[in-house]
Amino acid sequence: MNQVIESCADSVLSGTQLNRRQGLALAAAAKEDFEDMLYWADRIRRHFFGDSVRLCSIVPGRLGGCGQDCAFCAQSLHYNTSVDKTPRLLSDEKILSAAAEARSSGVSSFGIVYSGRSPAPAEFEHLLGLVEQIRRNIGIPVCAALGILEEAQMRQLASAGAVRYNHNLETSRRYFPNIVKTHHYQERVKTIQAALKAGLRVCGGGIFGLGETDEDRVELALELRTLGVDTVPMNFLHPIPGTPLGSSPPLPPKEILRIIALYRFLLPEADLKVAGGRVFNLRDMQSWIFRAGCSSIISGNYLATAGRSVPEDKQMLADLGLRIAD
Repeated sequence: MNQVIESCADSVLSGTQLNRRQGLALAAAAKEDFEDMLYWADRIRRHFFGDSVRLCSIVPGRLGGCGQDCAFCAQSLHYNTSVDKTPRLLSDEKILSAAAEARSSGVSSFGIVYSGRSPAPAEFEHLLGLVEQIRRNIGIPVCAALGILEEAQMRQLASAGAVRYNHNLETSRRYFPNIVKTHHYQERVKTIQAALKAGLRVCGGGIFGLGETDEDRVELALELRTLGVDTVPMNFLHPIPGTPLGSSPPLPPKEILRIIALYRFLLPEADLKVAGGRVFNLRDMQSWIFRAGCSSIISGNYLATAGRSVPEDKQMLADLGLRIAD
């Protein structure tokens, strides 16, 4: 048994948070003793979450036409990709239908995602009405991912019935300028802080496989922990031709599992949500994410890439002896 991994696990299970030095040592140890890392990550997951897994679904309320230059994004106007760049809004009927379908399939929460830096005022007002309709008529918890918002807008979302805001930091503060140049890291931090001040819970995570180092991964986890984010989406690069990262080699499945396990140690009480890139990158090893410490998944399609159907994911959980969280 790897002594570094076991010692870190003992600390976590006894309620002690790991520091940066321990996180880096753990990342190095995981490369030597993959099985030990997964064994203890699974122990930590079961300690805090038992056999419960949350299923979430999302719908693109607005697609295309994004003026930001995130180096991984197929929807950016800065890059020549196969994705239609024409800004288009999904109809109310389709959003409400998707929410009802998510509710009937047993999904725990439903997210509405808008492309772009921020929605236009008229779009935002309209969205508030949609959130209220979903809360009143369908009854599934609603999350929103609308880009950079102010605290007053967050309070409006909360009043309309949204329970959670999604806003990813993407990577470490140090590495962020290599990935995004059209806005600053601190704007994302302030958006998360505004959501929390407004009483919303926050999904805040990142995307891995951008060329970041282990140090960047540890720094991102610690930043999220400091902010008080309780759900951490973990996306893994699906290279899209035409983007600056379009020719990047995909992360190997075992590397992805090591990253998830590292985050389970560093964020033991956070709901780790494996999201974009799961199907593309993990292939036949998708079910291993729970052994690595995952406690939540996005089920169904993502935004510009396909996911897996809810029935397929429910069958996977049943085969593993895991239950769907309410």
